[in-house]
Amino acid sequence: MSMSRTVVRFTLLCSVVLATACGPSAGGGDDVVDGGDTGITCNGSETRCVGTQYQVCDGDTFQIAQSCPFACDASRNGCVECVPGGNACNGNTVMTCDPDGTFGTTVETCAAGTECSGGLCTRACTADGVDLIYVVDRTYRLLSFDPRLIGQTGGPYRVIGQLACPNPGTSLDVGGGAATPFSMAVDRNAVAWVLYSSGKLFTASTTNAACTATPFVAQQNVGGQQWNLFGMGYVTDTAGGDIEKLWIGGGNIDAMTSGSLGWIDGTSYAVNRVAAVGPTAQYSAEFTGLGDATLWAFFPDTVANAFVQQIDKVTGAGTGTRLMFDLAAAGRSVAAWAFAQWGGTFYVFVTTVDALGLNENASVHAINRATGAHTIPLQSQQYVVVGAGVSTCAPITIGGPPPAGDPMAATSSAAAVH
Repeated sequence: MSMSRTVVRFTLLCSVVLATACGPSAGGGDDVVDGGDTGITCNGSETRCVGTQYQVCDGDTFQIAQSCPFACDASRNGCVECVPGGNACNGNTVMTCDPDGTFGTTVETCAAGTECSGGLCTRACTADGVDLIYVVDRTYRLLSFDPRLIGQTGGPYRVIGQLACPNPGTSLDVGGGAATPFSMAVDRNAVAWVLYSSGKLFTASTTNAACTATPFVAQQNVGGQQWNLFGMGYVTDTAGGDIEKLWIGGGNIDAMTSGSLGWIDGTSYAVNRVAAVGPTAQYSAEFTGLGDATLWAFFPDTVANAFVQQIDKVTGAGTGTRLMFDLAAAGRSVAAWAFAQWGGTFYVFVTTVDALGLNENASVHAINRATGAHTIPLQSQQYVVVGAGVSTCAPITIGGPPPAGDPMAATSSAAAVH
């Protein structure tokens, strides 16, 4: 990751990253058929509900009288549509429950990207770990990064495995050599999409780092832009939705100019150019996408003028306030950078070196999205991160009201990196 050659970049998104399962729990479908003997002892005329099974006492053991499709209420002698006292799910619609155990009025129909579970609309993100940031370091180790573990014993990093994509080819930058990971994104199924410095695009497992080639054609020429190398980040089409696009930015071989903004078609793997990337900086940006349909970029414009800014997905221009911060002390330069959002905070993974290119300092910067407040929670880390990302299922805010302009209080995010 020397600045004397193309800087290795990574973006990790979902359309990724991992969340604990937030889909509905299974209902109905009990293993024992109606009339089955449970073998559980009982007395007299006892009745009870076990999940969606209605059981009655027959002599000295409970027998399964009914397996209910919706819910069970022993006080109403078996199956009901819902249990009174709260809302219930009728498919993907939240309903009130009338006193007789039948569905009442519609409360809401769950929007795209959400599903009804336990009488509430919840995010339809079910892949394990889809709420975590993922990073790759200089030695191609793929790791998870849990911001909640910063300052805790063991720290936020967990090694998943060694990233070794098949036949990555030759690097496009000056000097050639074996291609290296350049950018990465993670989709909503917790699959990482990895661009190598050869322009080849791969998918990788965030469970074991296993890597597979995709049909993507390297170096597509679209809209007057040669799409050689670029940063990446998944972004939802609508706030809270589950339809997302893999947004890309750059296109040039080196990391010194901003290039174009576009996205990759998930079926044809064709690049679609949108516009030029508006903001400029010393080095090209990396992206992070969010589940609120917004796209953000990190611009490492020298160590004293780095900034994060939202990017308009129609014009490619920067929009809103630039969140400015210093990456390092004077006399140092940027050697590697990565970018991801989690819980209303932008995490920037930066490695700087001195004037001789020595004395590396791998650090993690945190920038509050709402206030722009900047801290450096981690310094002198063992991992020189060259790529980072998180899916659009990761949280956007943790507690309190969402930042101004955010239509969602807690949804997801994506990531981009160098």
